[in-house]
Amino acid sequence: MKSIKAILRNNQLSRKLLVIKDLILGKLNLIISAIQEAEQRTLGVQRSVDLLSENQVYLLKSSIDTVQAAHRSIDTVETLRQSIVKSESAIAELNHSVAELNQSLSELNQSIVRIGEDNQAHDSVYRQLLGQIYQDVHSQKYKLVTDAGHFQEIEIALMAYLYSYLPHRLAIDVGANRGDVSERLLQAGYEVYAFEPFPPVFEKLKQRLASNPNFHALPYALGAVNESRDLHVVVDQTVEKAWGDSSFYNTITPYSSAEGLVFRESIPVSVKTLAGLHESGEVPCQVGLVKIDTEGFDLEVVKGMGDFRYPVVLAEFWDPALPLGQAGSMNRLKDMVPAMRQRGYSWSITIYRVFPAHDISYYCNSDFSFEKSWGNVFFFRDHAVFSEALKWCNATMPATYFSV
Repeated sequence: MKSIKAILRNNQLSRKLLVIKDLILGKLNLIISAIQEAEQRTLGVQRSVDLLSENQVYLLKSSIDTVQAAHRSIDTVETLRQSIVKSESAIAELNHSVAELNQSLSELNQSIVRIGEDNQAHDSVYRQLLGQIYQDVHSQKYKLVTDAGHFQEIEIALMAYLYSYLPHRLAIDVGANRGDVSERLLQAGYEVYAFEPFPPVFEKLKQRLASNPNFHALPYALGAVNESRDLHVVVDQTVEKAWGDSSFYNTITPYSSAEGLVFRESIPVSVKTLAGLHESGEVPCQVGLVKIDTEGFDLEVVKGMGDFRYPVVLAEFWDPALPLGQAGSMNRLKDMVPAMRQRGYSWSITIYRVFPAHDISYYCNSDFSFEKSWGNVFFFRDHAVFSEALKWCNATMPATYFSV
């Protein structure tokens, strides 16, 4: 029994020891867990300290960078301030230069004004000298004798002068009337074919010049086509016969009437073309000069030339404001000059008067006509012949110059 009790007491002791062991082990586990938690907390605190240190370092570095940037900005501002100071100095110098330039311009303007005043004075002197030269040239060196009553006089003289420069001596006088032009051309050396369609005047023309072997009279009007047309006969109804020989104003194309000139009647006449007369052999082809004066029908005569060309062609023109040229006429410069250029006549000289005056002047190579002007225009195919005609005009009459 004792043994059993001993054994039981031993078992109870063992259990107590086990319980005590378990208690001690539990306490040890708690202590170990506490130690581990303490270690983990220590690590967390360390990491927090480390992070805080890193942030402080970053903030410190950022502060240093900001300070350095501020220093650089201060340097830039100082540089900019210095540049502004320099710019202000340069602007001041520029303003000074501008002031000097303005002063120079003012002095230059004053000089220009003085030069202009001097030029005006000199211009007056030059004009007097030129006037004296003009007077000397036209009243002494070159003495031109003209009859103001015959508008063709100076043109006739030029046609006679050109005889020496033309390749052919044959001349055609279209609208010959009583033969004033034909007679002077015969005297210069031309052989003349004269056309006059009005029968009474044609008879006077033949009686006047038929004895000259170089003169040939033909009773035709000339135009653009071969046909029969009416010739309108003009009479001068003024008491003093202001228009002179009214037969000069007979025409194929009725034009606007002038005071005292009246179309009395019309008669049928035969109209021929220059081209047709050449082709039929009635008029030779080797012609040096053609003069056209048909009272407003001149352009139609030009059209009738066909393919034939002559060194010099002379035609009468009327400005549209001239009493006779306001309607019906076909002899305006703006029409004839282009028509002749198309036919190879590159140069022209226009000799004109302005109605009612008889003062004569000339200009070259233009289809412009002065208001109420009239006269004759010479057309040239050869520049050498044109040049000779121009020399003659320079020597015998004042030139008209155009300026803007």
